[in-house]
Amino acid sequence: MADFPRQAPLPIVAGLTLAAVLLFGAAAFARTPDEAPSLAPPGPEFSVVGVSTAQALADACWNLASNRAIVIAPGTYDLASVAFPNGVDGRLTVGRFGAASISHIQIRGATGNPADVVIQGAGMLDPVVPFGIQIFTASDVVIADLSVRNVYYHAVAVQGDQGAHDIRLYHLRLSDAGQQIVKGVPGADDVRIEYSELFLANGAVNHPEGSPPGSCYTNAIDGVGADRWIVRDNLIHDIRCQDLSLAGPSILLWQGSADTLVERNTIIDSSRGIALGLVSATDHFNGIVRNNFIRMNPAASYAVDVPIYVTSPNARLLNNTALTSGRYPNAIEVRYAGATGVQVTGNLLDAAILPRNGAMPVLDNNLGSAQPDWFVDPASGDLHLTPMASPAIAHATALADAADDFDGQSRTAGVNGSDIGADQISPDLIFASGFD
Repeated sequence: MADFPRQAPLPIVAGLTLAAVLLFGAAAFARTPDEAPSLAPPGPEFSVVGVSTAQALADACWNLASNRAIVIAPGTYDLASVAFPNGVDGRLTVGRFGAASISHIQIRGATGNPADVVIQGAGMLDPVVPFGIQIFTASDVVIADLSVRNVYYHAVAVQGDQGAHDIRLYHLRLSDAGQQIVKGVPGADDVRIEYSELFLANGAVNHPEGSPPGSCYTNAIDGVGADRWIVRDNLIHDIRCQDLSLAGPSILLWQGSADTLVERNTIIDSSRGIALGLVSATDHFNGIVRNNFIRMNPAASYAVDVPIYVTSPNARLLNNTALTSGRYPNAIEVRYAGATGVQVTGNLLDAAILPRNGAMPVLDNNLGSAQPDWFVDPASGDLHLTPMASPAIAHATALADAADDFDGQSRTAGVNGSDIGADQISPDLIFASGFD
C-alpha cells in the first residue's frame, strides 16, 4: 500500500497586508483530515459489494473474502438494530475469529466524506455494541472515508493475536469509545492511521471494565506490543476524563512496541500528548516523534500531564512544537536510565525538558520560551509561526530525519537556515513585497 503524494503548497501572492499573508499561509499549509488526498476507486482486482443498510453491511463484513471491497452508501448505520451473523452482538468483523486468513480488503464510504457514512453503537456504556470494527484474521486492509462512534470498547480494534496486520485507517472520524478509540494488541504490526479525526465529545466515561474497573480508561490510540505503527496527519482532541482525573496519553505505543513513527499530528485540549513507552525502558524501542503540534488548554478543569513522554531507547524527538499553556511544568520528559541514546533536538516549547530516573537524553538546540503570539492561532491548535517568533526563526540546521516540516515543506538548508519547532515559516510570508 503505497504512500500518497503530499499536496503542493499554494503560491505566495505579493501585495497583501501582513495579517492577510499570515492567514493565507495558515489556510494554504494547514494539514487537516479535510485535506486528505482522495483514494482511488477499488481496482479491477476487487470484487465490489455495495451496501445501504446496517444489516447488509454486517452481512457483507461477515462474508468477506480476499480481494473484496465494501462500498457503503451515505447514511447512518445503527449496529444495535442488526441481527448479527455471529449470533452474539453488534460488531463489524473483518476476518472471523479463528478462521482462515483473508487479505486485500477495503471497507470505505462511497462519497469520500466521513460525515456521510456514520456507523454507530448504542453508547459508551452499553455492551450490546462492543466494537465498531474488529479486525481478526485479515491483512492488507484499508478502512477509509467513514465515521464510527458510540461503542462500548473501541471504535476500531486490530487483533494481532488473531493475525491482523498491515492495516490502513485513512480519513476516518472516530469518536466516543468507552475505552481506547483505536486499539492494537500484540502482533498488530504495520498499522497506519492517517488524516483522521479522533475525539471524545464530552470526555471519557468511568467504564465498568476500566483498569481498574470503574475508572476512566482511555487513549485515542493505544498500541500494545505492536511494531512499525505510523500515526500521521491526524487531528486528535478532547482526550480527557469526565470525572476530571488524568486520561492516558492521546497516542500511546508500549508494552514492547517498536519503531513507531508519529508525525504531523495536531493534538489539542487533551490531558496528555504522545508517549513512546510508559512504565519502563523496555516498554518501547526506537521510534521517531517529529513535526507535531501539541497544545494544552490553559482553562482546562481536568488533570493535565506532559505533552511528550518517552522511555524508549534510541528514540528521536525532532522539531515538535508543544505548548503546556502553563498547566504542567515540563513539555518533554525522558524517563529511566535504560532509555539510552534518546535524541531531543529542535523542539519549540513553552516549558522545560526533564530527564527523570537516571535518563540522560542528548539535548540540542531546543527552545523552551515560546510565547502565544509566536503562533497563528494557539486556541485552535494552529501553531504555525508568525514573524513574532524571531527567536525560533532561522536558528537551526535542518536535520536529516526531519528535512521537511508539519506541512511537508522542505526546510531551508544550511547552518541557521531552518526554524526551531514543527513549522518552517516560509521567507515569503515575512518578506513578500508590497504588503503593509
